[in-house]
Amino acid sequence: MKKLFRNILLITLMMFVVVGCSEKKNDVAEQPVQNKDELVLGFGSEPEQGWDPIHGSGHYGTAIFQTALFKRDIDLNIVPDLAKEYKLSDDKKVYEITLRDDVKWSDGEAFTADDVVFTYNLAKEESTPGVNLTRLVEAKKVDDYTVQIVLNEPDISFMSSMCSLSMVPQHAYSEDYGKNPIGTGPFKLVEWKVGQQLIVEPNEYYYGDKVPFKKITFLFFKDDDSVLATAKAGECDIVRIPYTAKDIKVDGFHVESIKTIDNRGISLPVVKNEGKVTDDTTMAPGSPIGNDVTANIEIRKALNIAMDREELINSVLNGEGTKANSVADEMPWYNAETKDLADGDIEGANKLLDDAGWVVGADGIREKDGLKAKFDLLYSYKDRENIALYFADKAKQIGIEVNLVYGDWDFVTPKMFSNAVLFGWGGYDPLEMYYNYSSKFKGFEYYNANYYGNEKVDEYFEKGLSSDSIEGLYENFKLAQWDGETGLSWKGDCPWIWLVNENHLYLVRDNLEIGRQKIQPHGGGWPMLDTIANWTWK
Repeated sequence: MKKLFRNILLITLMMFVVVGCSEKKNDVAEQPVQNKDELVLGFGSEPEQGWDPIHGSGHYGTAIFQTALFKRDIDLNIVPDLAKEYKLSDDKKVYEITLRDDVKWSDGEAFTADDVVFTYNLAKEESTPGVNLTRLVEAKKVDDYTVQIVLNEPDISFMSSMCSLSMVPQHAYSEDYGKNPIGTGPFKLVEWKVGQQLIVEPNEYYYGDKVPFKKITFLFFKDDDSVLATAKAGECDIVRIPYTAKDIKVDGFHVESIKTIDNRGISLPVVKNEGKVTDDTTMAPGSPIGNDVTANIEIRKALNIAMDREELINSVLNGEGTKANSVADEMPWYNAETKDLADGDIEGANKLLDDAGWVVGADGIREKDGLKAKFDLLYSYKDRENIALYFADKAKQIGIEVNLVYGDWDFVTPKMFSNAVLFGWGGYDPLEMYYNYSSKFKGFEYYNANYYGNEKVDEYFEKGLSSDSIEGLYENFKLAQWDGETGLSWKGDCPWIWLVNENHLYLVRDNLEIGRQKIQPHGGGWPMLDTIANWTWK
């Protein structure tokens, strides 16, 4: 399990990077870019181990070459994909899934239950990143088009895992599969030049809506300068651009802003430093736990209401973002009762601290019982620096000193259990909330680094996971956030200060219609392909 979560982080970090080609024109850039049968796209990242779901490719639910048993539609409802239907056993530990019988792999071979059994059992053995298979016992074949997924305890959230794990072919899988994948998805690979480009064409055997383009080329960039050079040259039909380039002007193109749950939030240790250290189950054994300042709920709540999120969005993100109240804003399991945060309230924050006995000293920093209201905030990406600076400035206005510390994850990891950390999350899986707030995951990998725990919250989580339906899970996860008396949200224990969801910006050719898009997850990019069957040239 430890390997699983470390791999999740590696895949997540990979998806942070806006990637693409170098400034030097390659073969693709010299081709015509306004061919009605072709597209040139500049978004998405290359997986380190190739286009192989077993090694994490497509774990956010968008695989280029493969498909999964279930998928999320544009409204994020879970619907069948390779599956036709399922039923849950009385003890809620066995999913029996009936498969489509009209699916072929891109090499023409039939897709059957053997492939599902092979994929799931291999993924469990390999601890596939980005997919929670910790409760999977085994996958078993019933007949050619029926499988059983056996769990060791009830877990309705496994429906999300079945959206995230795409199938690989038993007959054509090898160590080199990721370099030349055979899949059931809408595309098949033509050419892949690592670090430069990926060329795909439609899979003639694909069972879903047909892609209206004969050829698609994805360009990969080494840095933002390369992105902007390609954008300004008009060499891509769609290219992801940083929010700092929002006002870019390129003839024949316009900027589209897509809402996301790609959030930024600050984890605050909720326990005091009593000399305890992390154990051998963590990524950094022997690391100190707890912070005497952030362990005070009035400190956390005062900081939360002091932040003016609209001001932050406009001043730091060039207006490209939405206010964040949780790790899962607007997701089906988000509790809308936590949306009415009245932030930017410096006066209210100061009163809260005054009432709790935190007195402003001669240096402007509050103190209580000899303890100064000061702590470090760690961040690991330079593009988060301005958010960190904003947070520190607002904290200073209420008498709290925040010292900003930049470092890579090797530097941050052993310190994250005892210091504030600026994180980025945001996925389609409700388990992301569970991992970040369940007491079962205190100090485990990068989840619940602040050692948060609330018995009532844990109770709602467990009720949700053992529900008969995904709707039951959602309802209990909402109660875990706030039930009117307690919860993991800012209305309750406030172990996190959620700040913003960063919009994703794309420069799009004017005569290319891409229609409505899903709200995008952390990293963005590939989920746009979920609607490509509806893209049209005007």
